[in-house]
Amino acid sequence: MIGVACQTGQEPIVEEFFEFFKTPWEFYRPDRAYPVLVSTRGPLEDSQAQIVILYGSASSDEFAGELPDCSTEGRLVDCGDVRIPIYGKLLTFGCDCEPLVRLHGSSVAVAFESASSPVKVLCVGYDLFEEVRFLLSRGQTLRNALSPTLEIHASMLRNWILAAGIPVVEIPSVPAGYDFITCLTHDVDFVRIKDHKLDHTMLGFIQRASVGSLRQLARGEMSWRHFAENIKALLSLPAVLLGISKDFWFQDFDRFLELERGLKATFFFIPFRNRPGDKVSRPHSKRRAAAYDVTKERKLLLGLKTAGNEIGVHGIDAWHSADKGREERRRIAETAGSSSVGVRMHWLCFDPSSPRLLEEAGFQYDSTVGYNETVGYRAGTLQVFRPWGASTLLELPLHIQDTALFYKGHLGLTKDRAWKLCEVLVNNAARYGGVLTVVWHTRSLAPERLWGDFYARLLETIKTHRVWFGTAGQVVEWFRARRALSFQHVEFTKEHVRVAIGHEGPDKPNLVLRIHAPNKSVRDIPWTGEPLMEIPVGWMRRI
Repeated sequence: MIGVACQTGQEPIVEEFFEFFKTPWEFYRPDRAYPVLVSTRGPLEDSQAQIVILYGSASSDEFAGELPDCSTEGRLVDCGDVRIPIYGKLLTFGCDCEPLVRLHGSSVAVAFESASSPVKVLCVGYDLFEEVRFLLSRGQTLRNALSPTLEIHASMLRNWILAAGIPVVEIPSVPAGYDFITCLTHDVDFVRIKDHKLDHTMLGFIQRASVGSLRQLARGEMSWRHFAENIKALLSLPAVLLGISKDFWFQDFDRFLELERGLKATFFFIPFRNRPGDKVSRPHSKRRAAAYDVTKERKLLLGLKTAGNEIGVHGIDAWHSADKGREERRRIAETAGSSSVGVRMHWLCFDPSSPRLLEEAGFQYDSTVGYNETVGYRAGTLQVFRPWGASTLLELPLHIQDTALFYKGHLGLTKDRAWKLCEVLVNNAARYGGVLTVVWHTRSLAPERLWGDFYARLLETIKTHRVWFGTAGQVVEWFRARRALSFQHVEFTKEHVRVAIGHEGPDKPNLVLRIHAPNKSVRDIPWTGEPLMEIPVGWMRRI
């Protein structure tokens, strides 16, 4: 059991952190003895812990010096071979000690083990819970997008406890039998190219399919096969507009069903035609408006649902208005015949009040927190979390977006460079667990984008791991069930570990009890709903 002594006002963020690192803990009580004590309010008298971890100003002593706040970009520190950004105030220590954490590229200590106490005491020069608050409320800037920062914080704390000779019990962020979760999503900004009559979308397609394709071919950025596909689509455009030939953008729905056969995905549809939305200060905000009427696409939505997919809202104004959010939710729910609907905002519009407003509008989850300009971890995590300001709404973070990878105004990468970034994200998912969320827009498989080969390769690579593919709603509900679980009691004896588990949810999710031994052995035991588990621990003593 970890005892946590935090500063006043940090209690909600402490509770959220231990939903990520789901291990037995409670707020510090002076009448209790804890094997592990974590404090951001300084040393505590009469504590009988085996290890005390002092974070932030709690670490201040005669060796410490404070570096200026660097919360805009973060200051990099190294823990072994892992690099992590720190966004708040940072202490460094000038003592003659071996650093546990050091400033990146230097030998200056940011965390060290104090030798002045019979108890094992770690002094860490940043406030863990303020770092978590920053990640979940403001999020990481582009510079640190590839850092799963919150997962690294949890991993560091776990490793320090194990290094003190104390076993760790937790519920990992993956279902039993899997390495990680993948959530495939598709934002439906366009349905048919023939919905566009010489507007900016049509003119842009013509330019990119003709002159743009020729330039890419000359630079070696496009194959002859893709060049021919674009020219063929361009020449067929009059017949498509007259209804003689099939609409190559609309065919993407069938292509996705084929690529994702046996998997599940979530399609986010825009609820109203010709509504660009309000309060969007970005250039060309009028272009947010959809050219399709979702109520006339009921057959399409029901067909996607019949194939096992989910329908969600690609919201326009829900991020700043609960009333408009309710209107958008009802529109999609009635068209798709769904009672529970999630949302992702069009153009990823969001502000600090959005979680509360989306919750008031009746959405079960949101999946907007991500980047338009790059790929990675805006909230620093692969886990579903409760966003700041919400009570019931959960956030499914977004990690990989096709347009962020390939659009010239964003990363504008070649396929090879884009693949290297995606490999990093897939490998992080395999290492830390959680959910990897992907958005591949409809029309992205068709001319002139032709990003289908890359998407197929990404799916095949993900499938080389043990992965559960779930719709956004299914993934969020799995995490909600995990959050409903609590540790009532954990006791280690010479022969067994006894774990009492409480679960408030009606179902028994596919959860795992994971036991880490100090000798680095790990044992996973599927939890099937038992309120009390007794596991032999002889394996923990074998090295």
